[in-house]
Amino acid sequence: MKLKHVWAAGLAAIAVGTAPAAFAQTAGYPNQTIKLVVGWTAGGATDILARQLAAHMARQLDQAVVVDNRPGASGTIAHGEVGRAKPDGYTLILATNSTYAIAPHLIKPLPYGPDALAPIALVGASPLILTVRPTLNVQGVKGVIELAKQQPGRLNYSSGGNGATSHLASELFKDLTRTSITHIPYKGGGPATLAVASGEVDLGFVDIGVAMPLIRAGRLKAVAVSGSTRSPLLPQVPTVEEAGVPRFESATKFALFAPAGTPPAIVAKLYDAVRSVQTNDELKSKLSQQGIELAASGPAELDKDVTEGLAKWGRLISERKLSLD
Repeated sequence: MKLKHVWAAGLAAIAVGTAPAAFAQTAGYPNQTIKLVVGWTAGGATDILARQLAAHMARQLDQAVVVDNRPGASGTIAHGEVGRAKPDGYTLILATNSTYAIAPHLIKPLPYGPDALAPIALVGASPLILTVRPTLNVQGVKGVIELAKQQPGRLNYSSGGNGATSHLASELFKDLTRTSITHIPYKGGGPATLAVASGEVDLGFVDIGVAMPLIRAGRLKAVAVSGSTRSPLLPQVPTVEEAGVPRFESATKFALFAPAGTPPAIVAKLYDAVRSVQTNDELKSKLSQQGIELAASGPAELDKDVTEGLAKWGRLISERKLSLD
């Protein structure tokens, strides 16, 4: 599936932020409350970042930015709502970039077209943590693999929903380790994490920020980090690849989008507001404690990242014949 973003035609206008036309497009913007939509329940990593980002952008733009949670259908309800909104810069979405790239391969028909959203910025990234319930008697990733092979289909894992990053990370793990583990979807990363801690499920790739208090309290066992490097929050915990699963890498990437057709100068102003996050050491430190590392890649870089994600997850979904049925 090829993305065709309307913003591309105006990219030159973004680069020339001092052009008279750009000033005309942003004149008086913003002069009303901006809605920042999140396609997941409160308490998950996307919601945590959205609320911090909204507060920061409100100060930068001198206008209120409110978070609106619209969970359901792996974020696509929210994607569709924003894609249909007026492209005036007053309705935005903080999406998980990997889920945005996963959805077209799993959800048919999508409630929006491939050109519904205009990329603004890649805001940050966070690894997932492979965790197991405390009563599961395994040691490390190798222990999980051995138990799963001894009892095919008996172990189960939670995810934040069908098509969520945690779902596809788990399927990638199963594919590379040739194991059979049953999927139990929940409505968001918070409930999925609590399901492992309570023993409702055996294991799960969960948001690190949500999981850390439970790990410290001994209610979750951290087995491995999903990213390409170890997390500063869990320096003793290896990556999945370090633990013996070559080519495994998955992370939650948080990306800001607007409806397609949003004037390039407004996109540029919003990108500048996001980019200024990088100079806020207090916010960076606060989010780092939640396992979220900030980034500030612009529209072109975000579009490239989405395109690469479409190819990566599309291959996995096709090869494993995954569906929502």
